[in-house]
Amino acid sequence: MTRWTHGLIRRLVIICDLAMIAMASAIAYAGWQLGPLSRHIVFAVIGALVFVQVLRVGSAYRVEHYTRLLRQMSHIVIGLVPAMVVVVAVDVAVGGSLNRTWRDLLAWAIITFIALMAGRLFLVRPGMAIVSRKALLRRRIALIGERERARAFIARCRADEGSDLVEFIGIFEASSQAPRPDAAPPDANDPPLRGGVADLLALAKSEPVDLVAIVEPWDDARRISALADQMYRIAADVVVDLEPEGFMLHSARLVEIGGQETLQVQQRPLKGSLGLLKTVEDYVVAVIGIILTAPILLAAAIAIALDSPGPVLFRQPRVGLNNKIFNCYKLRTMRTDPQDDGSAGTVKTDPRITRVGAILRRLSIDELPQLWNVLRGEMSIVGPRPHVPNMRVASNVRYEAVDRYVERYRVKPGITGWAQINGMRGGIHTVEKAEQGVELDLYYIENWSIWFDIRIMLLTITRGLAGPSVF
Repeated sequence: MTRWTHGLIRRLVIICDLAMIAMASAIAYAGWQLGPLSRHIVFAVIGALVFVQVLRVGSAYRVEHYTRLLRQMSHIVIGLVPAMVVVVAVDVAVGGSLNRTWRDLLAWAIITFIALMAGRLFLVRPGMAIVSRKALLRRRIALIGERERARAFIARCRADEGSDLVEFIGIFEASSQAPRPDAAPPDANDPPLRGGVADLLALAKSEPVDLVAIVEPWDDARRISALADQMYRIAADVVVDLEPEGFMLHSARLVEIGGQETLQVQQRPLKGSLGLLKTVEDYVVAVIGIILTAPILLAAAIAIALDSPGPVLFRQPRVGLNNKIFNCYKLRTMRTDPQDDGSAGTVKTDPRITRVGAILRRLSIDELPQLWNVLRGEMSIVGPRPHVPNMRVASNVRYEAVDRYVERYRVKPGITGWAQINGMRGGIHTVEKAEQGVELDLYYIENWSIWFDIRIMLLTITRGLAGPSVF
């Protein structure tokens, strides 16, 4: 029996999108005759390939998106725009008229958008309702090993928001001896103790088992390996529970280096096509931002020069990618203080803030010169905010003392970020607030997508540029 998986649903949705694009092209040819048939085929093939690839790179083909109408509409629009650009470039390159190409392609894009939305509304959405109602994505999990570790594993899984997609069917002890009675009564919601290895193998013959979780201590690797070897008799995924305190690996997987199998415990974020997409996003947004904000920057520069003596631009060392120090540019909003290295941060009532500076800081205009840092490759539009070296969060506590803080240096710092639009603007003068900020930054790094960046930029414009916490 074929088991439903997230990957299977993703491929079915891609097939649906391709079918809708093909149907839209056929309708456009039959109803409007936008050029010869070969031209429609080019529109359909190239447009479909670019559309699907953009959505795949942006992680838009995910199960959780298919029940949200507005999110699907935005994904379709964002996928169609680069598809149109590529098709126009190809058509003009082979001798087409630019004006006619844009007119015809706009008509094709409108029809395609309607067809894609129809596919998502009348095929994908009802299909996902059936998947949800019949729990087709729910995985039946058997646990084998120490029962205390098994129950701890179950508790951690149930604390996750995706816990409704797993069903624990039983706990099996790795020992070949008869299972010993429980020292303490198990939780009423815990799966039953169902025997040992032989019982698990027998159960798999009569009931579906999607995944086997080995819950043994990592100090006995041979025992874990022996259990895994016995699970080869079952057509199921087999995983090994990590030590929650001493073996927290977010990117663990086997990779081959020089013909040798190794365990990768960390993966470089934003590499390959994702890194290229992020770089294109940074340069495009930075160039557009500089053009649009040039009059604001000019007016701010004049106001700063008239308000107080000193340079218009302020440069300060900040920590960037791979812990590398760079000069971060800002509009000067404070009176010059050669003794201040920035490690103590700034408070809202700082007497050094000028009259014009207070306005610029309140509206976040002082951050605009960092668009130049983006063009220099030192920063991104979106990312963890850069801090000065040896930044302090309390009188005797430096930022580096916060757990996992240094992981922020694995990506370029940003002008705005997930932490900033979630209350981390303004001063950070307590360890608790610093820890919350680090947690938000790491969530961004581990869940990056182009859609996530777009969401953060939109939220920055609508609610993050100004407010009582911005100073």
